[in-house]
Amino acid sequence: MPLSKESLKTIHIIANSGSFAIASERLNRVPSAVSYTVKKLEQELGFTLFDRTGRQVKLTPAGQYFIEQSRWMLDSFEELVRNSTMISRGVDISFDIAINNIINRKGIIELVSQLNQQFPATQISIKTEVYNGCWDALYSRRADLVIGAPHSAPKLEGIVYHAIGSVEWDFIVGQTHSLATHVGILTTEELRGYPVIVVRDTSLHISPQDTWSLTGQQVIYAPELTTAINMIESGIGIGYIPHHRIKEHLNQGHVIKKAIVEHKQPTQLFYAWHAQRESPVLNWCVNYLVDNEHKFNWHN
Repeated sequence: MPLSKESLKTIHIIANSGSFAIASERLNRVPSAVSYTVKKLEQELGFTLFDRTGRQVKLTPAGQYFIEQSRWMLDSFEELVRNSTMISRGVDISFDIAINNIINRKGIIELVSQLNQQFPATQISIKTEVYNGCWDALYSRRADLVIGAPHSAPKLEGIVYHAIGSVEWDFIVGQTHSLATHVGILTTEELRGYPVIVVRDTSLHISPQDTWSLTGQQVIYAPELTTAINMIESGIGIGYIPHHRIKEHLNQGHVIKKAIVEHKQPTQLFYAWHAQRESPVLNWCVNYLVDNEHKFNWHN
């Protein structure tokens, strides 16, 4: 008899109850059928699971080990059936969320926790995009939902978006940088001689968004904001960083905020998704995010 969910369930019920009779009642099977199932399985396995010499059935040492080590298999069988049933009803096998690298990411934990509870059969993937890479991920189907898509959509057809606030920017220099002691508003000429640290736009198919830099200025591309901040702190270059990401560094004196002639305007952020996308997971995410906006402070 091959190992199956039914045979595993039978063995575990007998082990927990200590009785073939009780197991037969719970399984709604005659005692002889339960005994036959156990006997055939023991023959297949090549060892005895139960000691039947006493008044109460007891596990043999091998049987005890088998029960302990197979419990996860029984749970997996049941989880497999539940998840497969969800998929058969149209639930997404996978769901990709793209997040803008400039958002406050604390809300992601809450979202994924709730999403995973609602759709345990769905493989959830969170990826980071930069600038127009957020929109590009949506258009090219690399993402089912975008959190923090910047400004307005380059192409509106088939796209739905919902405003979630604006990110403020601070122009900063390291505390040991040559500009740290400068008094007053920095001019273009005063800035041009220093490298600017930026994170490159991740768009693959639509025009990348221009990063803040001056004509003739050296540009150094960091892989993400944390490295960009570290580079600026160390004095390698200067640049703009979202206020919510740099405020603690400012408070600790690791970097200094400077005023410049042309200040970077706040970046408006949106949730964005495909209008015609039939997806229970997407519908749940959109409703949950919009209905609980007070929980998610993506921009501060």
